[in-house]
Amino acid sequence: MSMLQTADGLCCNLTQPCPKRKPTRPDLSHETQKNWEIPRSQLQFGHKLGQGNFGEVWYGKWRGVVDVAIKTLKQGSMSCQAFLEEASIMKQCDHPNLVKLYAVCTKEEPVCIITEYMINGSLLDYLRAGDGKHLHLNAIVDMCAQIANGMAYLEEHRMVHRDLAARNILVGDKIADVPTVKVADFGLARVIQDDEYNARTGAKFPIKWTAPEAALYGTFTIKSDVWSYGILLYELITKGQTPYPGMQNREVIEQVERGYRMPRPRDCAEAMYEVMLQTWDATPENRPTFEYLYHFFDDYFVSVQPSYAPSES
Repeated sequence: MSMLQTADGLCCNLTQPCPKRKPTRPDLSHETQKNWEIPRSQLQFGHKLGQGNFGEVWYGKWRGVVDVAIKTLKQGSMSCQAFLEEASIMKQCDHPNLVKLYAVCTKEEPVCIITEYMINGSLLDYLRAGDGKHLHLNAIVDMCAQIANGMAYLEEHRMVHRDLAARNILVGDKIADVPTVKVADFGLARVIQDDEYNARTGAKFPIKWTAPEAALYGTFTIKSDVWSYGILLYELITKGQTPYPGMQNREVIEQVERGYRMPRPRDCAEAMYEVMLQTWDATPENRPTFEYLYHFFDDYFVSVQPSYAPSES
């Protein structure tokens, strides 16, 4: 069963495929939608890559040629029109560190999102069970720069991710012994219709990655994404450990509001930890921009650790 959001904000059951509504934004036209709405017959499903709160992800082929990731969304997980509006924005995003949206299938359930395929899966799985367990500092710093670069693009275009975490970063092939990483699922968190996710006390709500102003008051901005980026740095440095170890969600909210910040992880350079603390500033306006964070990590070995030799093991 799929849901359609009515003008008064309530949801009703869909009894037919998503209609071609009059566009509500200048960048969402019926012609634009036709360019990336594809028939399901063009997709060939392969093996299952994973499963999240809102659907499954499959490896597949598009038109029998292009390797793709196919995300199937649970029925009723989001408003069809809201999804189309958000997807139209995602489709226009073009950056080497953002996962590219190729097409969508919305004419029948389940709704499918077709994106580029990243061979090494999520960064979280890569850190915990893949080659990421053996990453050296130069690779970690480069990956930090790549993620910040992708987020700087969203920052420049006034877009907010809302769910930045290692689980939503995808890993591709290596270039010069450094994995390519790309930000995924930007924009989708805004249109999810799931009480357990949207309620800030819900079991699915990512409290440990969420800035206090977003967790307490629902205020999501690019600065709340910066906070989440700092948590992502913790995940990278600790090779996929869950943040705030030993603490439950409610305790995390209470302690963070009182000023608690996670201590410096083992093997984390002081300069990198200082940046993490900057991203966790209680005042959102005081947190650094993603542009700054990108340049910080891009120049890390020149400005912070000039004596470090990246070729060392």
